[in-house]
Amino acid sequence: MGLTKIKLLLLSALFLISSATFSQGIRGFYVNGFSGILGNTTSENNLLNYAQGNGFNYLCLYDVSGLNWTSTTVKSQFASFASRAKTQYGITQIGICSEIYSFFSTYIIPYNQSRSIANEKVDVLNFEFESWVTATISGQYCSKYLSPGGYSCDTAGAFAFAKSQFQQIDNLAASNGLISEVYFGWPNKGQLQWFAQRADRILMHAYRTSDADVYAYSKGRLADAASINSSVKIIVIFSSESSFMGPWLSSHPITQPFVTYAAGFAAETASWKQYINLQGYHWFKYTTMPATTSVTATVTAGGSTTFCTGGSVVLTANSGTSQTYQWTKNGSNISGATSISYTANASGSYAVKVTKSGTTATSASITVTVSTSITAPTISASGPLSFCPGGTVTLTSSSSTENHWSNNATTQSITVSTAGNYTVTCTSGSCSATSSATAVSTTTTPPTPTISTSGSTSICPGTGITLSSSATSSGGYVWSTGATTRSIAVLTAGTYWVRAGTTTCYSTSANKVTTMLTAPATPTISTSGSTNIGTGGSVTLTSSTASSYLWLDGTTTQSLVATMAGDYRVTVTGTNGCKATSASKVVTSSTCTPPSVPTVTSSSTTNILVNGSTLTLTCNATTGGWLWSTGATTRAITVSAAGTYTVRNYNSGSCYATSFPVTVYVIYSTREAGVADGSQNLTNLIAYPNPSNGLFNVSFNADHEQTCLISIYDLSGRMVMDRNIEVTTGSNLIEINTPSLSSGLYLMRMTGESINEQLRLNIE
Repeated sequence: MGLTKIKLLLLSALFLISSATFSQGIRGFYVNGFSGILGNTTSENNLLNYAQGNGFNYLCLYDVSGLNWTSTTVKSQFASFASRAKTQYGITQIGICSEIYSFFSTYIIPYNQSRSIANEKVDVLNFEFESWVTATISGQYCSKYLSPGGYSCDTAGAFAFAKSQFQQIDNLAASNGLISEVYFGWPNKGQLQWFAQRADRILMHAYRTSDADVYAYSKGRLADAASINSSVKIIVIFSSESSFMGPWLSSHPITQPFVTYAAGFAAETASWKQYINLQGYHWFKYTTMPATTSVTATVTAGGSTTFCTGGSVVLTANSGTSQTYQWTKNGSNISGATSISYTANASGSYAVKVTKSGTTATSASITVTVSTSITAPTISASGPLSFCPGGTVTLTSSSSTENHWSNNATTQSITVSTAGNYTVTCTSGSCSATSSATAVSTTTTPPTPTISTSGSTSICPGTGITLSSSATSSGGYVWSTGATTRSIAVLTAGTYWVRAGTTTCYSTSANKVTTMLTAPATPTISTSGSTNIGTGGSVTLTSSTASSYLWLDGTTTQSLVATMAGDYRVTVTGTNGCKATSASKVVTSSTCTPPSVPTVTSSSTTNILVNGSTLTLTCNATTGGWLWSTGATTRAITVSAAGTYTVRNYNSGSCYATSFPVTVYVIYSTREAGVADGSQNLTNLIAYPNPSNGLFNVSFNADHEQTCLISIYDLSGRMVMDRNIEVTTGSNLIEINTPSLSSGLYLMRMTGESINEQLRLNIE
C-alpha cells in the first residue's frame, strides 16, 4: 500500500474520532488561471485528472472574471466542464471566487438559472476581500472599490465595504440554494464574529512551512469564531507556495497537514470546541501544488458503435509504460476486462480507468448501441439532379460508415455525371438497410430561343408592344424582367432577353432593344365663337397645327363644324407616328348639356392579361347610359382580348361625353406553349419589402423537407449570388441580404428536389 493511501486511511480514522465536532467532507484547492484552462481540452483534463488522482472533491475557481459570461460558447464550455468534473472525476462542489456582489448577481446566478441540469451548475459563492491587508487596500481596493463607493481607504472602510458586499452575496446564495463562503487571513475577533454569524462556512488559513504548528497557529481564531456560541463551519487552508509548504511537500503527502491539524483539534479540551464544525481542508493553489504521476485515459472505437445483434466493436485505451487498465460498463467494473482493448457486443456506456504509480484517470465514456435493425440511410444532393451533359452532382449518404452504393462505391459521398437511379446500402453487424432511389437525369441543351414582336420596337409614349419567345419543349421561360410567361408586355425602353430550358441547362436569346419615341405636342382646340350653339346653331372647332388630325367623329381635317352638343377631342399624329390627344372641348345646346368626361378604371394594375384570363373595365359615371367601343351598353365590361377601349356616357338622346382610351395587352403563358413552368409543390412565393434597399424577407410553402439552392441573376443573366437553405414542411420564412449588389432589377430563382420557382427583386 502506498504512503498516500495510508495517509488517506489515517485521515478517515481521525474523522471518525469525533463525528460530533467535525466530519470528513471538503478536500479542495483553489484553481488559479481558470480563464486560461476552460475550453482547452488538454488543460481541463490535466486539472480534472489531478483532482481525481489526489482525492479532491471541491474546486474553487479563480480568475473567472476573465471569461465572457455573455458568450453562449463560454457558458456551454463551462457547463460541459462542470458536468464532467461531477459525473466522471469525483467533484461534488464547484465554487466561484470574487471580490464583489455584482459579479455573482450579473453573471453567475443568470448562468445557473439558464441550466436545467444540476451537474452543470455552480454550488458555492466564495467571497475573498483582504480588508486586513494595508498594502492591498491602498494599492488596489481604494481607487477600484472604496473611493467610488464612498468608503474610507483604510481597514475600517475596507471592512465596511466587505460587510456590505457579503451581506448581499449571502442573501443571493440563500435565495438560490447555494453555499456562501468567505476567506479570512488575519481578522480581529469582532470582524470574525460578524462573518461567522452569516456565512455558511469560513475558510481559515494556516499558512506554515510545515505541519508542525498548523493547529496552534489558527487556534486563537477558531476560539474567536466559536465565541458567537453557535455552530460555525470551518475549512482550513494550507499553501503550497514556495514561501510556505511548497518545499516541505516535496517529501510529504498533501494529506498530512490536515491529518496533523485534525489530530490537534481532536485533542482540544476547551469548551469553545463544541461550536466548531471542522469541514475539511483546502489548498492554495493549483499551479504550485506538487506534481503527481501524469496519467491520461482515452478510448478509441475501432468501428461504428451502433450495430445489430451479433456485431461488436473493439474499444482501445491509450497505451503507456507501466499502466494498468480496468474497463467499466455503466459505471461498474467489468470482471476480467483489464487489457488495453475490450470488445463490446452489448449496449452500454463504456469507459476505461488507467492507473500508473498509484494515480488513476478515467476516460470519457463512449456509448455502444446494439439493436435488431438499423435505420435506412438517406441521400442528399449537392445541387440539381437534372443537368446538361458534362455536369455533375454529389450524392451523400446520411451514414458516415459502412456505405455501399449501387455503383459499387464505398465512400460516404459519390459524384455522378450519368443518368440513373442511385441507392446506398448500410450494413451494421447482421443488419443492412437501403435508401430510397435518387433519380439523376441529364438533358440536352435546348435550342436558342428567338424573340418576336407585335410591332415596332420604337415605342410611342402611352403604348407598348408584346415580346414573345419562340416555342420550346425543353423547359420554362425566364425573361430579363423576371417574368416566367412565354411573352411579356413591354411599355418602356430597354434591353430584353429570354432564357429557355431548366435551371441548370438552358439557352439565352439575342437581346431585343426597344426605344422610346417622342410624342407630338398635346394639341389645343380653338373655337369660332360661343360653344353654346342654342338650337340649330353651330361653332367651328380648330386644332393647333400638326401633321395629321383625327376627331372623335372620324373627321380628319384641322377644323370641324360642330352642330350638335357633345364633347370634342382631336388626336394629332407626329412625323414619327406617335400621337397626342387634346383635352375635351364641350359644346352645349339649349336642349342638351353633355355630362362630364368619364374615366375608366381597370381591375388590373398593369392591364396585362395572360392569354385566356380576363379583366374588368368600369365607367366611373353611375347614371345615364353607356356605350363602349365594343358595342356593350353596361357600366362595366369584361375583356379578354388585347385592344384599346373607350366608353361614352349619355345624359339623354344624343348628348354624351367620351372617355380617354385604355389599352389592354395580352401575353402568352408558359403552359400555352406546351411546356411545364417548373412550379411544383410550392405556393405563395413572396419577397417583401420589394423594392427594398437590399434586405428581403422571402416566404413560401413547401410540401416536404429538402435542401434548396437560391440563385440571384442580374439582367445580363450573370449569377451574382447563390446560397443553400434547408426547407421545412409547410410555411418557411428566410432572409435574403444583398449588400454588395447595386440598384436595379434582379431575378431570384429557388430550386430543389421538388421546387423550381422564381420572382423578380427590385433593389433601390
